[in-house]
Amino acid sequence: MENAPTPVAVRPSHAKWAAPVSWVLLILGGVFCGLYAGKYRELHGEVPLQFAGGWDRACEIVYGQSLWCPVPGGGQREPFRRALWLDSFHFIPGYTLLLLAVFGFGSCFLYRRVSQRFAFRCLAAAGMLAAADICENVFLYRALDGLGTGADGDWQRASWCALLKWSIAGPLAAAALWIVLTLAARFVLLRRAEVKNAPPTPPFAFRDPVVQKAHELANRGVPWSAPDIITPPAAPHATTPVSEWPAPSAPAAPLDSARERWRTRALELPGREAAEVGICVSGGGIRSASVTLGALQALREGDVLAKARYLVSVSGGGYTSGAFQLALASERPPSLAGPRLGTVRDVFAPGTPEEDHIRRHAKYLADSPREKLLAAGIVLRGLCVSLGLLALACVVVGVCLGAFYHLVPMTALDRLRTDSNGSFPGLSGQLHGEVRTPLVALVALAAVVSVVASLSRSSRRPPWVRTTVKGILALAAAVTVFAVVLPTVLWFFAWLANREDVFPEGPEGISLFGALTAAATGLGGLFTAGKNRVTKVKPDGEKAGWFSGARSIVTRTGTGWVQTIVVWLVLALVAFFGVALLSWSTVYANGWSAWWRCGLPVLLLFCGLAVDQTTFSLHPFYRQRLAGAFSVRRAVLRDGSVGALPYDYNAEGTKLSEHGRRVVDGEGAFPQTIFVTSAALSLRNRTAPGRPAVPFTFSHDYVGGPDTGWVRTTTMESTAHPLIGRDLTVQSAVAVSGAAFASAMGTQSMAAQRLLALSNLRLGTWVPNPLYLAKLVERGPDWVMPRLPRVRRLRYQLQELVGRYSDTSPMLLCTDGGHFDNLGLVELLRLRCRTVYVIDSSGDSPPLATTLAQAVTLAYEDLGVQITFDQEDVLKLVPGSAEKVEPTEPMAALNTRLSASCLVKGVIKYPEDVEFEAGKPGTRLGTIVFAKASLTPDMPYELLSYALKEKAFPRQSTMDQWFDHTQFDAYRELGYHLGAAAVWPTPVKRQRLFDRADRRPGARPRSG
Repeated sequence: MENAPTPVAVRPSHAKWAAPVSWVLLILGGVFCGLYAGKYRELHGEVPLQFAGGWDRACEIVYGQSLWCPVPGGGQREPFRRALWLDSFHFIPGYTLLLLAVFGFGSCFLYRRVSQRFAFRCLAAAGMLAAADICENVFLYRALDGLGTGADGDWQRASWCALLKWSIAGPLAAAALWIVLTLAARFVLLRRAEVKNAPPTPPFAFRDPVVQKAHELANRGVPWSAPDIITPPAAPHATTPVSEWPAPSAPAAPLDSARERWRTRALELPGREAAEVGICVSGGGIRSASVTLGALQALREGDVLAKARYLVSVSGGGYTSGAFQLALASERPPSLAGPRLGTVRDVFAPGTPEEDHIRRHAKYLADSPREKLLAAGIVLRGLCVSLGLLALACVVVGVCLGAFYHLVPMTALDRLRTDSNGSFPGLSGQLHGEVRTPLVALVALAAVVSVVASLSRSSRRPPWVRTTVKGILALAAAVTVFAVVLPTVLWFFAWLANREDVFPEGPEGISLFGALTAAATGLGGLFTAGKNRVTKVKPDGEKAGWFSGARSIVTRTGTGWVQTIVVWLVLALVAFFGVALLSWSTVYANGWSAWWRCGLPVLLLFCGLAVDQTTFSLHPFYRQRLAGAFSVRRAVLRDGSVGALPYDYNAEGTKLSEHGRRVVDGEGAFPQTIFVTSAALSLRNRTAPGRPAVPFTFSHDYVGGPDTGWVRTTTMESTAHPLIGRDLTVQSAVAVSGAAFASAMGTQSMAAQRLLALSNLRLGTWVPNPLYLAKLVERGPDWVMPRLPRVRRLRYQLQELVGRYSDTSPMLLCTDGGHFDNLGLVELLRLRCRTVYVIDSSGDSPPLATTLAQAVTLAYEDLGVQITFDQEDVLKLVPGSAEKVEPTEPMAALNTRLSASCLVKGVIKYPEDVEFEAGKPGTRLGTIVFAKASLTPDMPYELLSYALKEKAFPRQSTMDQWFDHTQFDAYRELGYHLGAAAVWPTPVKRQRLFDRADRRPGARPRSG
């Protein structure tokens, strides 16, 4: 493939003239502000005069008394007139030009389109700010001339204009500061933002990163070489006008559009050709890992694993898939000299050291008291970091609000403090009455504009009308917040803080309240994440009473109304504390030392930019614990014996590009492992309603998905910072695929996700966004483009708190693959397999296999692939459908749970013919073999015995991640039974598999 063309920096169309104009405005604004600053010390401050609202208060400000106003012969009004003159002819032009320059630069050089449009709106707001300031000065001039006449009209109008001006000035100053800091940081620090290509390896020896589009690859076939980045089809954002979309040169035929969508969403990535056999294993934590282990053992003995081209794993299924992959990796440290001992035929075979290692570490999260204390300490550390940073942010916002209200007397902060006598004066209500008139006027103006536009002759409302109405309503909202909401909140919490019967007064009270809030947040998060709820259901799926007898099935879940109430109570408590802390710091911050007032914002800036939020979450701990239990390989030990030796987690990396390769040796082949995760996205055009997540996969060749694009794994490893690169390993892919509880869980409870983000009890991690990397290659090493962060800053945790995830941001939040498809079936169909084996140990509630139904529906929605089953065969999966086991009375409880079969076969119909074998005609039809973790009469005796003892088997909650050896062996045996049923559907033929297994090294005789 030829090298990619030289990247050209992309700028908005107006940047050619807007950038030079902004530089001129910046210089002129600086000159005006410099002239004003030279005279400022000689002037009287006119800000209190702006909010006088009447001649008596104005007399007190100007003359110090209102009895004789104006004072005969007094010249006190002249300094105020001079101040207004300098303000009108120096300061207003100065700050207006500076704001126009800053927002002009923002509209030209901010990266995201929505940020550029935000800067455009700020340009209009800057003009409104200047207009309100000029009108205020005009009214003040007139009012000063008539001071002493007893007329309040001009003073009231001036206060209304001042209210509008300062309500705009606060948010506008914050926006300008954000733009200045962002552009300055990128220009000074981030000039070298670029995608680093992996070291050239034949035959892919090209110098520059190559970017290609998915739909172009789908239409003309896969090229012989692998592009670095493959971009998904465009998704129109809400801020993209229709005029910016060019007309297509050759519209696609209607009959070809569905086929093109299928080819794009099921793009054949380079090296991922269609296959005869594929396997997918479902999620379900350690329960699924145990079942998957037994199933893969049986599938290998039945020669299915050797024929499979792909092994798609989700969550707990990935624990075992990753264990197989790492046990077969050829990379070995110098201390383990010699060839790999395990082969694809005997690694993790029954009775091997690898299997025994997992059995002994099935309680992988924490087994010993020391490990439990370590886990508790990590949880406490994450909670302190999360709430500490959020509390610091509330204090800093309070300091800024205190400085604002100290400068602008919209509310009397002095009246919110306890005086020397210990009394609480309370909030003056004077300003609230004055706010009513401008608010009513603004809302009425918005209504008039809307009504007039609707009565116009135009059949379509002009765009400027909607923009104008939104701007007026936004101004009314700003006035309401600064003049009504915030003063009321400050008064309420100041009143509450001065009630000793509520909690102690002063910093001690707020500290005690903070400690109680932190404790409640941590306990609430733990309760929400780990609470198991035992439920009895009837065979038809309805909830059964506690006295329903033997005709009920026990299931364990982690949700319920108790958890919902706890979540909302904790969230309300955290919100209450945050507002209380903000109010307390607003009222008292002006009395603090300047070191505190300046040091706290600097500390927040440093922590927000330098502290990696993912490091203090549960993800690193979870990743390490999984690695300690499942990352093993066969080795010669010190005494000469052969055993399972764990990977050195801290010293030995397991890069996806190296340790995740497909293994082929003299004994056979192990399929390419693909770890399925979910990427959180908020864009409706990328996700379906109610499902804010898209598929995202990790493998040795490519990382990504059809909605985010794909990046070659070596390219992403070379580009990412080493700290983030630790999540581009096999061990991390296993942990991310199993990130069951996180701050983004697809269709799960949004409130619970917010609580997990607050308490830092969250799994999952942020990885580079393929679509952003493509933009980076397109624009080249441009200073405008934000570089991939070295750390997951505070910004990313705040995104998790509010639940906003953009498809254009530099990083994507990846969590459990079960948040999109818990079977991995859709991803396996994307790879085009003729025969698909599905091992389902998801533990969904009876009577039907709801996870399978969801996957079948999702396969049609996402790919257009149709899957059909024979109705009679599917119903054999229902518990209670099997013939009664004799004697019926003592076996009644078990008969209710027994299914006629754990296996069902169906037909797959692809949208177009697929060439599964080179040189042979293609076909659209395939076969799906679905094995469900359920109880059947032909199971081994030990399984039926365990099922009688454990009522929830095999549907124990995924929250139970502390398996003992009995649980592990039972679920592993169940998995072996499922795999054997998939290879030999009938019990007679299945015995042949057991006979073959007995003749293999390491195998043991089978029972049942």
